[in-house]
Amino acid sequence: MGVARYAAQAGWALEDAYTQLRSLPEKWEGDGIISFHGNSLEFVDWLKDTRLPVVDMGEDQGISDFPRVQTDNRRIAELAIEHYAARGYKNVGFAWAFDTTIARRRSEALATVAAERGLNFFDVPLERIGRLAREPVLPLGLLAAHDGIAVRTLRACEDHGLLVPEQVAIMGVDNFEYRCTPASIPLSSIDPDQERVGYEAASMLDALMSGHMLAQRAIRIPPVGLVERDSTDMAAVEDVEVARALRFIVQNFHKDLGLRDVARATDISLRRLQTRFKAQLERTILQEINGRRVRHAQALLAQTGKKIHVVAGECGFGNSIKLIRVFRQYVGTSPKRYRKQVGEINQARL
Repeated sequence: MGVARYAAQAGWALEDAYTQLRSLPEKWEGDGIISFHGNSLEFVDWLKDTRLPVVDMGEDQGISDFPRVQTDNRRIAELAIEHYAARGYKNVGFAWAFDTTIARRRSEALATVAAERGLNFFDVPLERIGRLAREPVLPLGLLAAHDGIAVRTLRACEDHGLLVPEQVAIMGVDNFEYRCTPASIPLSSIDPDQERVGYEAASMLDALMSGHMLAQRAIRIPPVGLVERDSTDMAAVEDVEVARALRFIVQNFHKDLGLRDVARATDISLRRLQTRFKAQLERTILQEINGRRVRHAQALLAQTGKKIHVVAGECGFGNSIKLIRVFRQYVGTSPKRYRKQVGEINQARL
């Protein structure tokens, strides 16, 4: 999309038919090429033989010296580690299926950043998923090579009885909605900003075609950020029953939810669950429920114009009186004043 947007702005006639073909044309008449040559020496030789300006959008395979624009794997790894570390994970891993350059680079980056943060790193090819329950690695936060591998990782966990995200949290890369959202558990994913990668590659090619020298021959584009979905919406919890309770709360806090409802989602009594929940998370079940309700209320108050009693109903409080009381306990102000304060802050930014 980024290439197409730049082409439209520059008035280019963009030929992309060859992206659908598996063979290279004998000759091609154009002014420049944006490639993704991968590890194909044949493709690199063809590109060189054209004697046209070329910009590559793939990882540096060490087989060409073309100018290139690529994703920032170090920053992608940092986003993943920051997310998992903030939720108390001690064990993180990289999930992959094929030994590609991009998989190796992202795995190396994740291992490096994990070591810098004092976390344990695990290499997790898909065939290892079935053995995770027998290894001392759970709970485990995974970064998959890309969204397609994240989907396969989720299926492998389900096939082997591993709870996602209670035991294994999964995060992809690319943020392709058609893969992440329809998954049995919607998948979190890092948006690597492929739009900007394409746009910057086209801009670089334009400079080459105009005869300009490039200030940089290699550019790394940082990711937009992590798009959080259900597959990572969990703190690191070693106790599986507590993890099940926490997942039940995440899915149902907006309903008329009681403590016994939470206990019924586990295989232990309410009393034992309360004790183990407090020991694991240093807060009570009720505090967890109310905390999530209040955070949801804050989002609705900041992002919508819904009336207070409507917000109360959608957050599980039942009525505005209970919402106001609990909201004050957690936020220190009333819902009405909170909405006003957020509006004043947003207005000041304009």
